[in-house]
Amino acid sequence: MGKVKVRIQGSEKEVEKLRKILLDRCPELILGSPRKGTNPKYDGNQKFSSYGDFQFNSKRKRRSKK
Repeated sequence: MGKVKVRIQGSEKEVEKLRKILLDRCPELILGSPRKGTNPKYDGNQKFSSYGDFQFNSKRKRRSKK
């Protein structure tokens, strides 16, 4: 099976909290650190996003667990 792309989005605190939960529970998942959006349309009200992917039946190697 292939990879599934994943994005979680919300406030910085929410994204970081959910990211930690998902990484603890899913060894098949890799998620990057949250980053603030850059769309000028939402200037002053940017959301934070964490991007990654899920690969079925595969324990993934992660660089760190921040």
